[in-house]
Amino acid sequence: MTDIQMTGIDHSTAGVKIREQFSFTVLQAERALQKISSQKGVHGCVLLSTCNRMELYASMETDSGSLLELFKKVGPFSGLEDPYDTYFKIRRQEEAVRHLFYLTAGLKSRILGEDQILTQVREAVKQSRELYCTDPVLEVLFRQAVTAGKEVKTKAMSGYADMSAVHCALAYIRQKGFSPEGKKCLVIGNGKMGKLAAETLRNAGASVTVTVRQYKSGMVEIPKGCERIHYGERYEIIPSCDLIVSATVSPNLTIRKDALAQAMEGSVREQIYIDLAVPRDMEEEIAQLPGVTLYDIDRFQNDRTAEEFLAQKQAAEQILEQRIKEFQSWYECRDLIPKIQQIGHLAAEEICWRTRRGMEILPQEDQEKIRDTVNESARKVVDKMLYALRDELSGEQLQQCLKVLERIRYSE
Repeated sequence: MTDIQMTGIDHSTAGVKIREQFSFTVLQAERALQKISSQKGVHGCVLLSTCNRMELYASMETDSGSLLELFKKVGPFSGLEDPYDTYFKIRRQEEAVRHLFYLTAGLKSRILGEDQILTQVREAVKQSRELYCTDPVLEVLFRQAVTAGKEVKTKAMSGYADMSAVHCALAYIRQKGFSPEGKKCLVIGNGKMGKLAAETLRNAGASVTVTVRQYKSGMVEIPKGCERIHYGERYEIIPSCDLIVSATVSPNLTIRKDALAQAMEGSVREQIYIDLAVPRDMEEEIAQLPGVTLYDIDRFQNDRTAEEFLAQKQAAEQILEQRIKEFQSWYECRDLIPKIQQIGHLAAEEICWRTRRGMEILPQEDQEKIRDTVNESARKVVDKMLYALRDELSGEQLQQCLKVLERIRYSE
């Protein structure tokens, strides 16, 4: 028997200080996937690592034990200490499936309804597929979860499609009295999150400068209307900035206390620093410097109690429950599909055999054409009836139905 298992850590169980210790680089993720998928009893695995979570999904033999214990042995964090176990969630079978569907639709995110997670889930399964670490069960599971997530975005929560940590961060500092209009802002990082931050601040009326690391920085695309500087020059421009946002995927710090103190020596400027990265980009001790207000990603989330949101969330849940039911139907009956196809094939052969005498008067070529047509049509009709039964019956009921049909076939 095959189980679907999931283990992971996310914003609901652990703060950013804990989560960043389990954040994977691309290379670490590749190595972990290859190691875990090669273990006895594991048919496939997918690793999702984002700012808010690290989750490992696996299709594995029922008697292969706990996925968390396996992760602790062969993952890049093999020195995992027992106290950290309390931060990890373990889910199996339908619970793991339901979690993934809700997660992909943005209903498990800190920014509820955000759509970045949809892309992140798609990229996670793509990475696993390219490393030959998936299996048919995980392929179907993730494909259907992504499809359900898209359906939720378009039919139930379209009003929340543009929600992100950047938008929530901007809304938060506005509530604190900071208006970006006319302010000078520095965005460190030119990846997806960095570009989104630059575009959002630019659209809000700020003067935005973006750092780039490449030597020929003029060849790097940055949001229209933004200035650029080389990453190494960031401390030179910071003293003139009102808001500094860092959103890189680098494991290294982009802002350090000592370097910032030296750059800001003699300045009394009030500044806001927003760290959207996990692992964090900014040394938390910079908050001790005069004039510095520091926020990390855990500070931001949207309003979960708004009446409009609750109505859309309910509609999203209805869609998800239907799609989960469809996956469960496939999952429970996946081993029966070959039997259904075999019965359809045998039924088609028998129909052709029973009609052979009526066709003997026809030329041989016509007999073969008619036989092929009857065979194909009969197989499709029987398959259609059996697949309809699959959709209406439980896995146990369908098993019994197929056994009866097989007994009838072989009793003659």
